[in-house]
Amino acid sequence: MSKSDTNNNLLKVKLALAEKCDRLIQTTTSVPRRKKLTNQAARFRRQMADIARR
Repeated sequence: MSKSDTNNNLLKVKLALAEKCDRLIQTTTSVPRRKKLTNQAARFRRQMADIARR
């Protein structure tokens, strides 16, 4: 597996995790839980940007 294949796979995983957090935000009513999920989604998107720059 080449480095680009590994990076593409990581990008897909991080995107899937960010989308999962976005879906969970829509279903929960707890404000602290929503804030935690929002931060997690933002972190996954930042990680995606870092991976894409490699």
